[in-house]
Amino acid sequence: MADVIVVGAGLAGLASAVRLAKLGHQVTICERDEHLGGVLGRVEADGFTWDAGAASTTLPAALRDLFRKSGRPIESLVQLEPVTEPRRHMFSDGSVLDLPISDRGSQEEAWTDLAGAPVAEQWTKLVDGFGDTWQLLRKTSLEPPLEPKLPLKTIRALKPWQSLEKVAQRQLTDERARAVLRYYAAQGGSEAGLTPGYVGVWSYLERTFGRWTIPGGFGALADALVQRASERKITIRTSAEVVAVTTAGGAVSGVRLSDGEAIPADIVVSDIDPRVLYESMVDDPAAKKVRKRILSTHQAQAAYVVHLGLKEPVPTLPFETVLHGTPTVVVRTGGTAPAGHQAWSVLVHGYPTDDVLDLLVARGLPVRDKVVSRQTSPSWWAGVAWEGYKTARRRASNVSPVKGLYCVGAGAHPGSGVPATTLGAAIVADAIGKA
Repeated sequence: MADVIVVGAGLAGLASAVRLAKLGHQVTICERDEHLGGVLGRVEADGFTWDAGAASTTLPAALRDLFRKSGRPIESLVQLEPVTEPRRHMFSDGSVLDLPISDRGSQEEAWTDLAGAPVAEQWTKLVDGFGDTWQLLRKTSLEPPLEPKLPLKTIRALKPWQSLEKVAQRQLTDERARAVLRYYAAQGGSEAGLTPGYVGVWSYLERTFGRWTIPGGFGALADALVQRASERKITIRTSAEVVAVTTAGGAVSGVRLSDGEAIPADIVVSDIDPRVLYESMVDDPAAKKVRKRILSTHQAQAAYVVHLGLKEPVPTLPFETVLHGTPTVVVRTGGTAPAGHQAWSVLVHGYPTDDVLDLLVARGLPVRDKVVSRQTSPSWWAGVAWEGYKTARRRASNVSPVKGLYCVGAGAHPGSGVPATTLGAAIVADAIGKA
């Protein structure tokens, strides 16, 4: 049995902790804030409730595996439910596409109605082709630790040098279809021209595995993980800011808190920005090479999020609406509200130059006079921005060159988002193994 300290209680930190506790390790979580769950949380005001961060996920199997491998099935704590409404896309030319999430034939029909059969065939062929991409990424990058070098055959198949923008320009002739594909870069805080084309695989994952949410809000996932941590007898320390990971001879020896307290440990799992970790918290010579690589990356542009409580009547929107343009604006309607009201979360992907309400009005959603509550979510760590395909190799590996130090979360392999961070926690748990 190893003494494990998990630094940070975001999704990846909590997921790592409960997996490792189930494997028989003695686990302590150190979280600098009072809130557990990171961006998985709620904003509550004036009788409204909104998800502070993630509100849905694809790849539900990743969450199901997490709960199964840490104790009991996820259904014992929360219920995952499919998002059955199409994602609405509103374009600058005034056209609207309600694109079903998880039905190949319905997607093709929706594109046919909007742009004609040739465009529909192009989209369907493109998403079909990402099926092979998914199998390659799953086997080489998303489920195992990132290898120092991928097989040449895999590299040729993935074509990482081909950007998402280039894929859009080459394989789609309709600008609206290109905008929908670019959205998979925008939602990760990156530019399509700097994002590898294989990131479009998320269009295939949504169509194949659907998109899932939790009734009452995705913040319930954090509550479920905290409960699972309690069941696994994990020690949780809030207001416990870790300022240093102590080492001896290239191996972890513990952590030091901001108040000077030293806590010994055999293993440290970091769920914080790896750039902060390696720049200011780890000074072991074994980290020198990886430090230089990680500090060459830059933070992805986090979405600016405003939560609106609206008095009806307001336009009827599905679970998610994408308002294409510069910047890309996304409206989510999954919050809870008093009778006669609605709760919207507005995410601005990019640098907002106008007020959120001005953006909504300009994009065809005039709700300014309906606002009865307005709240803002704090910015969160959004991971590493794509700056070309080599970014994947600059992102922090799950297994550090410092013995006993591991990285999970948005800034580490395999990336940001609920599925990727959950998979990263699984990789670390497998690497550490049973007590």
